[in-house]
Parts: sequence; C-alpha cells; structure tokens
Amino acid sequence: MIAINELALTQDTSKFSKILNKLIEQTNSDIYDPFKELVWPEDIEQNKLWMSLNLMSVHGTRFEHELTQEQLIELSKWEFINFCSLNVTGIRELLVEMTGRLHTPGFEFLSEYLHYLIAEENEHMWYFSKFCLQYGKKIYPDRALAMANLPEADIANFMLFSRILIFEEIVDFYNRQMAKDSTLPKFIQDINKLHHADEGRHITYGRQYINLVCQELKNRYSEQRIMEIEIAVKSFMNLATQKLYRREIYADAGFEKPGQIRKELLANSVRHQFNNKLLERVTKFFTKIGLFSKPSTH
Repeated sequence: MIAINELALTQDTSKFSKILNKLIEQTNSDIYDPFKELVWPEDIEQNKLWMSLNLMSVHGTRFEHELTQEQLIELSKWEFINFCSLNVTGIRELLVEMTGRLHTPGFEFLSEYLHYLIAEENEHMWYFSKFCLQYGKKIYPDRALAMANLPEADIANFMLFSRILIFEEIVDFYNRQMAKDSTLPKFIQDINKLHHADEGRHITYGRQYINLVCQELKNRYSEQRIMEIEIAVKSFMNLATQKLYRREIYADAGFEKPGQIRKELLANSVRHQFNNKLLERVTKFFTKIGLFSKPSTH
C-alpha cells in the first residue's frame, strides 16, 4: 500500500506546471475582493424566482404545473438556499483536504497554486454562507454519503479530487445558467457570475491533476481495480445529484408529504435526463482520460 507521503507523480509535470503558473497569473489579475466590494441588499425580491425554473427540481414534472406561481417562487427560495448550502459544505471539505496537503510530499509543485485556490474558496464559502444566513436564516447541514471503501492511499487521493471536481462541475452548471438569467434578482445573478469566474480556473486545475493521477493508477493497478474505481466514481456522481432533491426544501416550502415528493422526483424519468445533462461534461472528461469504459452514469 502506498503511504500518503508517497503520492509524487512519476510523469512529466512540466506542462501542468505551466498551466498552474497561468492560473496564478489569471488569479492575480482578478483584483475583485468580495469581502469589501459585494453590496448586500437588505432583502431579496420575494416576487421573483430565486433559481432559474429550468434548474429547479420540479421542472418537467407534474409539480411544475400543479403548483401556483407563488408556490414555485417559495420553493425556488429554498432550492437556492440548498444550492448555497451545498457550496458551503462542499467548500468546507475542500478547504480541509487542500490545506492538509500544502507542502507535503507529492504536492510540492502544486502548493503555490493551492494557496491561491484556498484563498478564493474561503471567499466563496463566506458569501454563500452569508447568503444562507441573511436571507434564509439557515444553512442546510451536510448529508454524509455512503461511498465505496477504497483504502489505498493513492486511490483515496484520486477519489477525493474526483469528488471535488464533480461537485465543482455541478455547481458551475448552475452558476453559468443563473448568471445569465435576467428573470432572477440581480444579486443572485451577480453571486453566480462571481463564483463562475473563479470556478473555471479551479476546474481546469482539477482536471489536469486528476488526469495525471488517473494515468498513474492505470499503470499501477489491474483492470479489475480500475473498474472498481470507475464504479465508485459513477456511484458518487449519482449520489451527488440526489442532494439537489433534499426533503427539507419541500418541507420549508410548506408542502405536505415532502419525503413522498422527493421520492417521486428521484424516480422521474425527466429528472434522470436532467441529471445526466448536469453530469455530461464531467462524464465526458472521465471517459476522455480513460477511466470510464462507458459514458452513461445511470
């Protein structure tokens, strides 16, 4: 078994180092400071959707047509609070794990950029948590996901970075759409636009690193073990989408039988299609680097 302090990449990392330097340059050119420059409105418009309708968990289902406009608006509020909460809990895991890897064996050439990534993610966690608490009065707690036990340190490291990338790809899918949706309150558009600007760099980093680690694993382990890693990654992708259908959001929106609503939505074929679209970019990435033998996630 490979120890955590033996995670050094054996491949040529010169190209990756150039990309990291470029990402640092791009980060330094972005001088926006959300702590100082974000102007927080006293309230968010209550007569507008807080999440784009085509991103809401009821889109394309009977509930979209059966709910009144007022009910859809109320639900959108809690769907966006859940989205912000997922950012808070996801970033918290990222910060813990990335900080623990700074200047450790195997992460020497990565650490310079990780300092910048950690600083930006701290900003993101701050404004997503502030939004939740100021306008929703709560942050939905994280729900631990049951994941495959892959104890090898190098595989566990790969799984961690894969989970982070999947989380970032899902979030950015929402950011890109809501940033351009003029039907949403302007402040919600602004937060999504702000997050997308940084997240693109983080996704570039994650993809580059995961690709290198994946090739290391493929050279080191049997086809059977690689297939087990593929199954574990696909399982996490499916579990990650389920967090978007949180029972509490339907309860907070005032709906009866919220658990039953969630169960019906998770079984809906239209929602399966949406989830596949949501995961399309990251699925293509894992297929391109040779981890996924088949592109489907369901």
